[in-house]
Amino acid sequence: MTDQQKIEIIKGYIDDIDAFIRNPQLSLDQKQHMERAYAVYNDIYRDVQRGKIDPDELHENLSGFFYMLQ
Repeated sequence: MTDQQKIEIIKGYIDDIDAFIRNPQLSLDQKQHMERAYAVYNDIYRDVQRGKIDPDELHENLSGFFYMLQ
């Protein structure tokens, strides 16, 4: 898998977080937590695009985040 393919997958994960924020069933605390996660992961995503961070590291971190949400 190329880095570009990994970046596309990562962007999909971040878009999923954004969609999850709009879930009306979330409590205020859950929504705030998801908004913070979205902001942080979006910032890190920009660093990945610039080549400052390896896409594998962000992918692994996001995978762990989604695992914790289950």
